[in-house]
Amino acid sequence: MSALQQLLAQKIPQWRDEQKRMLAQFGQQNVSDVSLAQLMRGMRGVSAVICDTSYVDPQKGLLIRDLPLTKLMDRSAEELFFLMCAGQLPDAAQLSDLQQDILRRTEVPAYVWRVLDSLPENLHPMTMLSIATLSMRNESAFDRATAGNTAKSDLWQPMLEDALNLIAWLPLIAGKIYQKYLKKQPPMPASKQSDFSDRFADALGFSADDQPFRAFLHRFIIVHCDHEGANASVLTSRVVHSTQSDLYYSLSGAMNCLAGPLHGLANQTSVRFVMEIQREFGGIPTEKALSDWIWQRLNNGLVIPGFGHAVLRDVDPRYQALLDFGEQVCPDDALFRITAMLGEVVPPLLQKQGKAASPYPNIDGISGTLLYHFGMTELEFYTVMFSVAQSIGISAQLILMRALHTPIFRPKSVTTALLQQQFATNSQKR
Repeated sequence: MSALQQLLAQKIPQWRDEQKRMLAQFGQQNVSDVSLAQLMRGMRGVSAVICDTSYVDPQKGLLIRDLPLTKLMDRSAEELFFLMCAGQLPDAAQLSDLQQDILRRTEVPAYVWRVLDSLPENLHPMTMLSIATLSMRNESAFDRATAGNTAKSDLWQPMLEDALNLIAWLPLIAGKIYQKYLKKQPPMPASKQSDFSDRFADALGFSADDQPFRAFLHRFIIVHCDHEGANASVLTSRVVHSTQSDLYYSLSGAMNCLAGPLHGLANQTSVRFVMEIQREFGGIPTEKALSDWIWQRLNNGLVIPGFGHAVLRDVDPRYQALLDFGEQVCPDDALFRITAMLGEVVPPLLQKQGKAASPYPNIDGISGTLLYHFGMTELEFYTVMFSVAQSIGISAQLILMRALHTPIFRPKSVTTALLQQQFATNSQKR
């Protein structure tokens, strides 16, 4: 039994007991009221999911197990996975045990490569990633456990097994998609590096000497690894898994959701917007010229990509972390300079306009710019990068769902006519 598995075996019974006590004491208390506006506008702001791996504080930003993300930027992806699963960071021995456990799993099943090789070369990279993920269901430990006699209380263990396999395989699969279909190069041989982000960098074809990119990729993975439990793609994975579909089905569902233009394409849109500014001005504009141009755009009813957040009411610390990194490695890059200038110019204009609840730059406003700086100019691949990082947090969340016996999602739907009848009745009672 691995160190993480041993620790979870100790903690999960305690978490189950805590949940039972809360249900017994507070089970009939309301958590969130729902207005008609929320019901009709995507359930925004409704507390609908319990997620202990991460939380977005409106002022502090993203917290991973109550630790500010900015305090975790130097930690590895494996350390964050351990933290999200177990609620504590691993010590050196526990980290080594986890990394070696993942490393020994890095031989992707041969049939997955055959599946990828059979796909049309012009298929979208996210479609390829989702298909490859689904194909790996053949390895599903959870599927075998539910078909057998594994006790309900132990089903989190095959979920952990599947998670470790996927964490080992997804960077290699994404690397092949990038090398073969976008760069038109032969796939890189499987890396034997112990660190997740280093293996991913190897699979993408970046040399061991390219330390600036490797340092960036590490940060990219950390800032994208988890973001609460109810954003569209993560919620999709949770709904799928609540039916006791395995991690492969669930993660593929999240990928399909993330591929939507309103969700995972935001950083691509931001890069295109920065490029539009560069073309418009023939280079880097002055702050005054950019401010005037943005103000005209706002007055024309157009949005400014890369700004605003559903919860945050301050600058996204993830944005700030990548901005600070960019100032170190590419301060003179034209797209980066425009991106940084937007971060200074746009918030006062959005505040002046008075429509944005959060006028500050978000992570999507800078992550794509830095990917582009490091030579990853294939914008359609950016969502794959996001998805590989996100798989770490989703895996942790779904392991905990199964550990806590989360039941199937089954909210109630209501017709427009019934709502109208309800509101009419309420009005008559007044």
